Amino acid sequence: MSEPKHNYPPQAEFFNQPFAPPLGLQNPHSQTIFSSMGRKFLKAPWQADFVAQAEVREIQVAGVKLVVHSNFQSTNTEQTPLVMMIPGWLGNVASTYVLSGAHALWQSGFNVIRINLRDHGDTAHLNSGLFHSALIDEVVALVKSLMGEFPQAPTGLIGYSMGGNFALRIAKQIPELTTLAVCPALSPEGTMLKISGNIIYEQYFLRKWRNLWSKKQTAFPQHYNFSDAMNLSSITSLTDYFVKYHTEYDNTDDYFAAYDLSSGGLEGVTAKILAAEDDPIIPAKDYANLPDSISLDCVSRGGHGAFLENWQFESWCDRYSCAFFRHALTNERYPL
Repeated sequence: MSEPKHNYPPQAEFFNQPFAPPLGLQNPHSQTIFSSMGRKFLKAPWQADFVAQAEVREIQVAGVKLVVHSNFQSTNTEQTPLVMMIPGWLGNVASTYVLSGAHALWQSGFNVIRINLRDHGDTAHLNSGLFHSALIDEVVALVKSLMGEFPQAPTGLIGYSMGGNFALRIAKQIPELTTLAVCPALSPEGTMLKISGNIIYEQYFLRKWRNLWSKKQTAFPQHYNFSDAMNLSSITSLTDYFVKYHTEYDNTDDYFAAYDLSSGGLEGVTAKILAAEDDPIIPAKDYANLPDSISLDCVSRGGHGAFLENWQFESWCDRYSCAFFRHALTNERYPL
């Protein structure tokens, strides 16, 4: 298949509503924390029905079982555009930002499929092998399988944070995809250092990682004993332990190099990146030397993948992604 010539215009050409956070949500940490935690308590009225109506499937690809949640249009046709979604590291199909983005896309007329990476979203029991961020082949196989179910549909892919890293690597192998990466983690080492430099973010990810390993040990007690890891108190030490004992890589540097996109890893990739200059986890400087094939929209505020535009915790990013995919997949401007 010949490589398509995507048209990824600057933001102003498909969406002319600038992001302006309200008073009290202008701080990047407030944006990031409220996006994750606040929306868990202030649940949108549509959420329960949207989750209940999703079709949940377990799909076997590349020797592993992965789970997807799909919401389809009631008037679904072979040409109905499809958008697949990849959450961030230790996020899942029920993460607040994934649900809000999926609902916005579905309301805009797209079929939407949310993807759980291996071990994410209470799927630790499905596969004996542990997830790590360099495991790209199984996700590429899953995306290809899903695309094969809708061969006539214009197809897009959106990934958030580490999911954005996955989306960009997938776009390199499946160039016909229309790809949007939101605050993607291009430098694994740099991202780890930013997380470890903030006690709130570090404790948040430590808790989630330990919880995943606890579930993995419960599901496969004959394979895993993470008691030593539970005593480690930093993301850096936990990462070093994980790489040494539970990956095929000799050291953490080699592991990070396997999925680092900051030093030439994006050559040949065509995609759009949405980022924020004040992102407390992904420094804006990481996007300084992108290849010409990557179109970047970097706004001044937004935190890490949050872009909360009001105290109902609605995300400007959701409207942005709807506008982007409507323009890219249907050649229509988003109704303003």
